[in-house]
Amino acid sequence: MLSGLIVGYDPGGNGAHGIAELQFKDGEVSALSTRTLDTAEDVISIFEGLPSLAALGVDTLTCWGTGNGAWRPADRWLRQHCKAVRHSIMSPNALFGSMCLNGMGVLLAARHRFPKVLITETHPKVLYWQMSKKKYEYKTSKAAMDRMLAGVLGVSVPSATEHEWDAAVSAFAAFNGVVGRWSHDLHDLPTGKGERLITPCGSTHYFWPE
Repeated sequence: MLSGLIVGYDPGGNGAHGIAELQFKDGEVSALSTRTLDTAEDVISIFEGLPSLAALGVDTLTCWGTGNGAWRPADRWLRQHCKAVRHSIMSPNALFGSMCLNGMGVLLAARHRFPKVLITETHPKVLYWQMSKKKYEYKTSKAAMDRMLAGVLGVSVPSATEHEWDAAVSAFAAFNGVVGRWSHDLHDLPTGKGERLITPCGSTHYFWPE
């Protein structure tokens, strides 16, 4: 797929739902817009009004683990390979409800609207470190973070809040998965003994840069 629309979503509480809409054509990003919405219902309403959707990148648990602490192979891999920010990769059992509940609720609604849409999990804070080798500090580094993301996207990044920036980098991750630039899928890692992955919204990915 070389052209279409990708949405990035950063779940939050009231008034803190970041959305990014990324247009791409002939395998290149052509436009990006971001906004912050009030509720998960507002986000779902966007999907209901779209005629098509190539991919969706979301900062949430797109699948659940059944082992100790609900740790998944992807979580363990990130903690091992991104040690400088390993404390940002928390046990799934310790995560806040808005990220998990609103994130999965929107995923289920999007999958219902677009059964074949490509879905990838994202982790904006760790992904920023992976791409820049700098720790995520949006309040003090907004301009630098916008420039970094604009540089890899090839279009301006007009984020007004950290929720919008997280949604934009989530859309970027989904774009790289769609066009095949990131083939490393953390959800392909094998599970350990005595655990499995539960996939409530069907098959998903966790595309990560090599």
